[in-house]
Amino acid sequence: MAKRALNALLKEVLDEVRAARKVGHRRLVVLTGDDDEKLVRVAAAIVNAFTDMFGFREPGLYVYHAFYDDGVERRRAFKKLCREEADIEYVPYHESYKILGRTFDLAVIDLINNLEPNDLGRLSGVVQGGGLYVFLTPNFDSYRKIVTRFQSTLLTPQYGPEDLRHLFVERFIRKLFEHPGILIYDVDSDRVLREFERPKLEGVRRRALEIPQRSKLPKVAYSLARTQDQVEVLKLLEVFYEKPPADRKYVLVVTADRGRGKSSVLGIGLAGLAHRLRRARGRCRVVVTAPSEMNVQELFKFAKITLERLRYKVEVEEKGDGVITGLATKGIEFEYAKPLDALRKRGEILAVDEAASLQVPMLFKLLDRFDRIVYSSTIHGYEGSGRGFSVRFLGRLRGMPGVELYEYEMEEPIRYSSNDPIEKWAFDTLLLDAEPAQLDEEDMRAVENLAVEYYVPDLKEFFLEREDELRQFIGIYIMAHYRNNPNDLGMMMDAPHHVIRAVKLKTGKLVVSLELAEEGPLKGELAKESAKGAWIMGNIIPDRLIKHYKILDFGEFVGWRIVRIATHPAVMRRGLGSKALEFVEKEARERGYDWIGAGFGVTYELLKFWLRNGFVPVHMSPDRNPVSGEYSILVVKPLNDTAAKYVELIAWEFKKKFVNSLTDPYFDLEADVALLILENTPRRRVRPNLSIFQVGRFVSYAWGEMTLENCTDCVKELTKAYFLDEGAARLQLTETQKLLLVARVLQSKTWRMVCDELGLTPPEAMEEIRKAARLIGAYFYGIADEKDAERYLFLRVSPTSPAVWE
Repeated sequence: MAKRALNALLKEVLDEVRAARKVGHRRLVVLTGDDDEKLVRVAAAIVNAFTDMFGFREPGLYVYHAFYDDGVERRRAFKKLCREEADIEYVPYHESYKILGRTFDLAVIDLINNLEPNDLGRLSGVVQGGGLYVFLTPNFDSYRKIVTRFQSTLLTPQYGPEDLRHLFVERFIRKLFEHPGILIYDVDSDRVLREFERPKLEGVRRRALEIPQRSKLPKVAYSLARTQDQVEVLKLLEVFYEKPPADRKYVLVVTADRGRGKSSVLGIGLAGLAHRLRRARGRCRVVVTAPSEMNVQELFKFAKITLERLRYKVEVEEKGDGVITGLATKGIEFEYAKPLDALRKRGEILAVDEAASLQVPMLFKLLDRFDRIVYSSTIHGYEGSGRGFSVRFLGRLRGMPGVELYEYEMEEPIRYSSNDPIEKWAFDTLLLDAEPAQLDEEDMRAVENLAVEYYVPDLKEFFLEREDELRQFIGIYIMAHYRNNPNDLGMMMDAPHHVIRAVKLKTGKLVVSLELAEEGPLKGELAKESAKGAWIMGNIIPDRLIKHYKILDFGEFVGWRIVRIATHPAVMRRGLGSKALEFVEKEARERGYDWIGAGFGVTYELLKFWLRNGFVPVHMSPDRNPVSGEYSILVVKPLNDTAAKYVELIAWEFKKKFVNSLTDPYFDLEADVALLILENTPRRRVRPNLSIFQVGRFVSYAWGEMTLENCTDCVKELTKAYFLDEGAARLQLTETQKLLLVARVLQSKTWRMVCDELGLTPPEAMEEIRKAARLIGAYFYGIADEKDAERYLFLRVSPTSPAVWE
């Protein structure tokens, strides 16, 4: 490139970084072009100039794709061109989780082989104020056509690369041109495509810290705080020093955008608290949970720093690749546990990081287990959304008796100042700060009258031109679903088998968001591969049904899997979700599809919703999700007579498997969920398989004094027959009796467990099961009363004939 053009570019970049440093902001330079050699040379020149002008307070970062030869070659060439004084760390994308929580002065991000939304979300916060990002991209015209690594993961066997939509890269490019603080330089033509535009909003200077004179936490903890927000969180954590009364729980909820020091201050505060509790009581154990060990590395890092400042010798427990899973020192333990495992742990305090990524039932189960608990959540993060967390969890928590709740939202960034233009660009590009529309009185009247219409958008127009509707759509997702990430957005925009639909009020506002994935057909060898156990991309429902039931014919069908359905939080439980499913079913029938279905973590309320709308359970995972703590279930609704026959057959096979699996693996499934499944799957004519001896023992229990434990085998066989037989559905068993049969008989839960789950006393539970046994016995054996039962109690056996009743 011309030396004059390069010098002009370097001068502009350095001048802009110097201006940004005055207010603690960051800047972004995008180098675009198809000449790899020039891209690397310009990037290295920028880094060298940055090094000469500013030096390094923290290391620099270079992120690349190690699985692509050209990506590795660019890294090698860049390293060769950089001066020795440039302190650069080279990290492949597949190890980028290791740098979460770390701070860099400068980052060169190679986006040539891949443009993955989650990567942008993960890396957009690692550079500190006064620092610089350098993106490497292909020529924009080329970028709009190539198939990135992320896009290749979106393809199913039914579609090829030519079917990809390339909408996310278009959004990415457009947003680079819209936001200030970004310069775009085309290395192929040696020209600036977009000059830096100085942001109108200046940075907000950091407040002077006001540390309390007297505190329950050691002064060392407060000395590590970098913002007043962190000081305020430490002050709130002091309430955990006192053990709550037996009828109370202390709960602290901390929310913040990324980069506010949320996880680090929890590590500092919990370590300081553990120190004081150990001195007062001899020991302290802190259980830490989150969706992944990677979410809590910053917490562990600062807990370790704090303990070492308090002169402890800390032993670190690590997983592979230096991932911390525990800390131990004299009288103090910190232990990471998956959310499901945390329910079995004991400790003085529980810390739940990235709580928005967990389902609400799991958050409450954790609350049941511990009496001092801190929940922290990112508000606008790629890991999940704290706004939805606030609506779905905090709203219920605030009204719970016996919960002493403390809340704090951290606002002041640590790595950079407020109003940072690069943060604003990342939030806008990835829609991290999307919100549903505000509903007024006219909107609410439309909801009450179900004055709604089905919205089938043109996908290119919707994702690229209708920004307001797109933000409403994603905002509903964020509020309603426990876990969202930018890759979801990328999938909706680019995957050829995914489409979106919405329910719109007559006033024009969106109130339901839907994402649908076309699945099937899986024909011929593809179906056989599935039956043998192969993983077929993007065809979850047909793949699982063929894999588990071996019915190749189901692969001939095509349907829509409802990936997500989310209702505006202000109008939930008003019939809008069911109305949305009506619209989807109508369109699916018009398209000639054979079925619609869904998969989800099963809870009573969620399953009830799908059953109410005519869907049938057909499969359930044998293991609880270690993060959500729920079993995943598939439900299907056939749309024609042929598909209905197969769904009926599969649902019957599932039911037989399920009823025989309630002791293991579904021993811990909630009894009301199990009952819903049993009562909403097919029945056929079934008779219990009891010997003449077993019938006699059963009669001694149902109409006599024998205990349930003495004839569990008999009662279990009869209970299975009751739930499977079509005629038995007419028996007038109460809801309580049916739940007892599920929990005590089929699941073999102890009397204590059953009584706790159903809110009964042991005598009540025992009597109700006996009543149910009599009704079932009367149905299958015609036993009307105790006198009638006596004939089953007296057997005669001879060596030459089978046993008979006397």
